[in-house]
Amino acid sequence: MRANLHQIMKPVLFLLAFLAVSILSGRETGRDFLSNRFTKPETYDQVTSKFDVLGYSKVAESESIELWINHETTSIRVLDRRTGYVWGDVLEGENAYNDLNVSWKGIARSALLIEYYNERGILAVRGSADKLAKRSISQIPDGAAFRVDFEDLGISVGFSIRVEDKCVVFRLNSDEVSEESGYSLGSIIFAPFFASSVEDEIDGYMFVPDGPGALVRFSQASNYSNWFEKRVYGKDYSIENLTIPNDLRAGRPNDFLREEPTVLMPVYGVVHGVRQNALFGVITSGAEYSSVFAYPAGVLSEYNRAGVKFIFRQRYLQPTSRSGAGVQVVQREKNSFDAEIRLFFLEGREADYVGMAKFYRTEFSEELFGDSADKEARGESELPLAVTVIASDIEKGLLGYGIMSTTTAEEAMEIVRDLQELKVNSIRLLMEGWQKGGVHGNKISGLSFENAIGGREALIDLARDSRERGYELILVDNVTKVSDRQININREVGINLSQSSIFEERDNKDLWLHRFYYSNVKLASDYIQEKAAELAELGFSNLALKEYGSKLYGDMTFNKELPRNEAQSLIENTLAHARSSGVNVYLYSPNCYTWRYASGIMETPMNNSQYLFQTDTVPFLQIVLSGVMEYYTPYMNNSFFSRNDVLKAIEYGAYPSFVVTRVDNYEMKNTPLWDYPSTKFEDWKEEIGRIYFEMKEALDPLIGSRIVDREVLGPGVVRVDYDNGLSIAVNYTESRYESEIVGIDPRSWKSFERVNLNYGVGGL
Repeated sequence: MRANLHQIMKPVLFLLAFLAVSILSGRETGRDFLSNRFTKPETYDQVTSKFDVLGYSKVAESESIELWINHETTSIRVLDRRTGYVWGDVLEGENAYNDLNVSWKGIARSALLIEYYNERGILAVRGSADKLAKRSISQIPDGAAFRVDFEDLGISVGFSIRVEDKCVVFRLNSDEVSEESGYSLGSIIFAPFFASSVEDEIDGYMFVPDGPGALVRFSQASNYSNWFEKRVYGKDYSIENLTIPNDLRAGRPNDFLREEPTVLMPVYGVVHGVRQNALFGVITSGAEYSSVFAYPAGVLSEYNRAGVKFIFRQRYLQPTSRSGAGVQVVQREKNSFDAEIRLFFLEGREADYVGMAKFYRTEFSEELFGDSADKEARGESELPLAVTVIASDIEKGLLGYGIMSTTTAEEAMEIVRDLQELKVNSIRLLMEGWQKGGVHGNKISGLSFENAIGGREALIDLARDSRERGYELILVDNVTKVSDRQININREVGINLSQSSIFEERDNKDLWLHRFYYSNVKLASDYIQEKAAELAELGFSNLALKEYGSKLYGDMTFNKELPRNEAQSLIENTLAHARSSGVNVYLYSPNCYTWRYASGIMETPMNNSQYLFQTDTVPFLQIVLSGVMEYYTPYMNNSFFSRNDVLKAIEYGAYPSFVVTRVDNYEMKNTPLWDYPSTKFEDWKEEIGRIYFEMKEALDPLIGSRIVDREVLGPGVVRVDYDNGLSIAVNYTESRYESEIVGIDPRSWKSFERVNLNYGVGGL
């Protein structure tokens, strides 16, 4: 009776939930569109530099820039010869801003900051301008070489600064660091206050690659309790302690919290005057051992400053008991890598986050995309629809565990048939849980097929059907983050520096799967190569890998150590090998070093962490990927289906993605899939069609085209320009937007052709 009542009420509850989200998402106000979930309109205030080069010596120059150095403090200035703008750190003499104490004034004028540990593991900082530091500077071709001896610490560091075209290159080779006493080097920051500004004295912002991208606009000092600092490519699980799946610093249970967005690209930026002057930093060596930081005014000082920290050592938890208690100790051996960052100086229309993204996409095309840059030009003319079908998973029974089929191979064919009857012609059918044991029960070490969904022959038939009926079948696998049922914990799990298993755990131990393990990256890579070859032989041509492209960690098994940078090389080689086997690889929210091997990106981040000091969300990531790579939204029936979400997907150029099953959700209550809110295909079929065809109308003309500009026309109204001469404007507000160029209905979009438009500095 309860099941029948649930079946009767379920469609009603689903409709009420859908309407509630739609209604709530419709209550946006003008103030909401100025929140950090959107992008604010620009002001384009004229900015002049407060710096000059008096007391500095010119050491190198190119056609675009000049590098000047103060030999007494190691402070640097960069003169942009194209505009006359001078970049610096902090003012000196009578014009200096006196917010900093004596120690930090020295650090602010330093070309190098070091963080170091004493014998008790306490962290402290010094700058190359410190009065106790012994400095030597020598001329080298196109720049200067520095040697800084912190004699009282026994730490000596050598590094160089060079000029190349319109960039300044900072580099420190690992062998140029020496340690001779009880102190050890923790990390270094090049020019920690370079490009800084005091409060809102100038118009501008800091850009950080958090999720799709985030801005921190210059403003008056506020009492923020924290600042932005995230590891590039996420945490290093082989060193850092993992007990929860995120770092939200939330005082509530983490049973339902999502992981924060991570830094997928080794970049950051600073804008002094939008479309006037910008600094764009790209880490070109040592990214895997770095973090990007941004300090808004009011955190530690009144300065806005951003940069990159290169991490040579960090503290980690050394367990002292079986219960998991332990003490924080410092890495004994420093990470071995060469640190290099290039600071590019952009001007004019390049000098904003859009210009930075276009510059990164163009200048680093080979590193990011390799020979993949023409993927969108492979003949695709209709918007693809990604539909993930969950096939099976483990299920609790009266006596142990069984397997529940949630969608058989034959039912997956029917789902495709239903979509094609709706005239959806370009389908990516991703099948998850096709292996023996389902999503959370399959053994990652070998290729297997679940009999409950039809077994191997049924999946081969599905692959054959995909070729005959013109859709892509993509098998989904996860050999990285797994349950204890999927691996041999004694042999296949990754080991961290404290010689413990790498795992993450939720607070609620009553959850069925409250602990997930991270597999040994060497074994995971072997399994992927073996499976790719076997699948290719069976006629499967597409494989989607969860976690593998987004989680970067080494393995610290004693005497078999695989550091993080070698793990990155292993992952790249594995993906290249999979492609050479004849298998196209799709990845989920992957780090940028994997893009060149991917045929598409699933679950593309659409929101940043939305810290209080982050003032704007911007599609930096999507601008970089546009016209080069297929990138899909998070599941649009799983927290991304409001009207604003659909409009954002259109604005960002992201392709639609859904997750479905043939069975009803209440039937999955005894499986790990219990927390999916609504996946039954029959409930979503019409809505999938409605959303898809609206997005298809908007995005079909833009397939294969690159985003070349983006302008916020007013709060909640955005125009995006593509290189094929088309623009699309999105109106998130409840009022019609009118201009001389375009009119857009409330909560709608409109595409149009640009004809002899001259935007000028401020856009339309």
